[in-house]
Parts: sequence; structure tokens; C-alpha cells
Amino acid sequence: MRNPFRPTFGASPYHWAGRSVVLEEFARSLDGYPGEPSRSMVIDGARGIGKTVLLTELEDIAAQHGWIVLRATGREDSVRTLVDTTIPAKITELAPPAGRTVTAVQVSGFRVDTELLDPTDPVPTLGTRMRDLLGLLTGTGVFITVDEVQDADPDNLSAIAVTHQDLIRDDHHVALAMAGLTHGINRLLDLPGTTFLRRARRFELGPLTDDDARAILLATAEDSKPIDADAADLAVDIARGYPYLVQLVGYLAWNRAGDRITRDDVAAVREETVRTMGSQVHAPSLKGVPPAQMAYLRAMADLIGDAPDVSSTEVAERIGKKPNEATDTRGKLLDRGLIEAPAWGRVAFTLPYLAEFLRTDNRTQRVS
Repeated sequence: MRNPFRPTFGASPYHWAGRSVVLEEFARSLDGYPGEPSRSMVIDGARGIGKTVLLTELEDIAAQHGWIVLRATGREDSVRTLVDTTIPAKITELAPPAGRTVTAVQVSGFRVDTELLDPTDPVPTLGTRMRDLLGLLTGTGVFITVDEVQDADPDNLSAIAVTHQDLIRDDHHVALAMAGLTHGINRLLDLPGTTFLRRARRFELGPLTDDDARAILLATAEDSKPIDADAADLAVDIARGYPYLVQLVGYLAWNRAGDRITRDDVAAVREETVRTMGSQVHAPSLKGVPPAQMAYLRAMADLIGDAPDVSSTEVAERIGKKPNEATDTRGKLLDRGLIEAPAWGRVAFTLPYLAEFLRTDNRTQRVS
């Protein structure tokens, strides 16, 4: 029997809950006119909050409507990949190439000579490639998704955004969704040529509600090893609304359980759940954070205890600074999406269990 939970980044869960407003708006927009507001989306949130999964769901909706889906990521030269590989492959699927013509045939030697019909063609751009692709479509359009925006080259993001805007102005059916950490989305909206994206639909993904998290757990486990009500309640409490944790605690408890997932099964995997969260989410999130910002985070972790937030003045004092002297460090951590300001003069962690992680030695578990 296969475990139905999927604690893998970017993998769509078998049962979906929450985020319905985003999916419904996008689906309606595909049946509308060029330039529909919900055909341009920017999605931000903390690591593991479900941005990549949401992009995948949007791609599935577009494909179901007959649209061509082009996927890009900020971790590569996205424009060059689209221009040289992704779009040409789609064009070839729709219309086999006719760019060469046979000029000579030698049957006995099986020799065929060909030549390019127009060797002086200009170097293709994202705009020309998109227009070539759109010219092959009738009644549908092209949907581009860009994930991990925070890692992308600014010139690539500008090129994609400007091309998207130009195609909208020419009444082409195009859609664009970009997703990333909050600081990456904020940077995107400040780039030259992307100001129109400030008018795009922006969705900041927050935690799932308890009801949504519980619905996911119950529906996912139902056809294999049903989860008891009190076990689901404990799993919801452990997950703290974080979609990755919902899948992870369900996955680990399912592996441990017999015919049903009990509260004891969930309680037994809590420590492993939190430890895995540390290695899979916290450690990558803290990679590259400068020492001054790490000192601020550790001070927060020491002071916050089990409370939801802590005074920013107290944090500044803990690192030996006046509140105004720590403002820049605090602002950079806000931009990174590692902390948030729930109220004036207060700071909180955006990732569940990050305080606990910072209070430990943060080392990856070794096995022998």
C-alpha cells in the first residue's frame, strides 16, 4: 500500500484545501478577454507555504483549458531557456519544422543535401518566439510560470514582464504567474519595466486554517489508513497551518500506523517532524544570512520562548544595540521573509519551529 501523503516540495497533494480563491479567479480569467486582471499574478510567501504547488495547480487548470504552459525558474537563465529550448519544442509539437529544403538526393550513396531557406533570419527574442507560438493557436493562449523569483536575474524578470505586457497590448491571449519569497517579489516589482505588475493580482500565501488542514489530513488518509479525530487534531496542532508540515506529519504517522492512524502514532512522530522541518526548510532558509542578521534571529529565539512574538526593542538590547541601530538589520530580515511585524514594535518568526531550530546546534542528523 502506497503512502498517500506527499511531503515533497512542489509535488501537488492528492487532496487540496484552501487557496481556492486563487484557482477560481484564474480559471474564470482564462475564459475571458486578453488582459484579464487575474491572468497576471504574483504569489509570495514563506518557504514551504505552498507556492510551487499552487503554480502547478494553475498550470493544470491552464492545460485543461487547452492553453500551452511554459515553465521557467529563477535558478536558470530563464529567458534563454524559453527562447532556445522550451518555446521551440512547443512550436515543433504544433507544426513540424519546414526550415530546410532538399537540394540534392543521391540514392546509391544515401546522400541528402539540405540548405537553410533563410540564413539571414534575425536572432530570435522572447517576444518573437512568443508571437510565433501564439500564431499557431486558435481560441487558446500561452501561460508562463516563473518560480523561485528571488533567485532570478533581474534582467530576465524584466524581459519576461515587458514581453508579457507587449503581448497584452496587442490583444494576445497570454497569462503570467510569478512566485517567490516575499523579498524576491518586492524586488521584482521595483525593477524597470515591471511597474505594470503592481496592478497584477498579488496573493500572499499564509498558513492554512485549522479546518483546511484537518480536511486535508482526513481526506488523504481516508482510503488507506483512516486517521482518528483526536489524531487529526494533534496533527493540525503540530503542523501550525504550514502545508509542508501537514503532509510531513501525515506521512510519518501513516508509516508508523497499523490499520488506522491514532493519536499515539502522531505523538510519536512529532520530534522527527520538527527535526525534518529543520533540515529541509530552516537550514536552506538561513543559508547566506549574514552574521549580523543571524545574531538578531538568535536573540529573537532566546527571547521569544513559546510566545507568538517579541519586542523589537528587547531584541535590539540583547544584541547590544539601540532600537534605531537595529532597524536596518530588522528590515533586511523582513525582506528575506524570515520574520514579520505583527504589530508595532513586535517581531515574529514566519516559519514554524524556527526559534527551536536556532536554539539548537542546527546540525544535520547523521546516520551510520
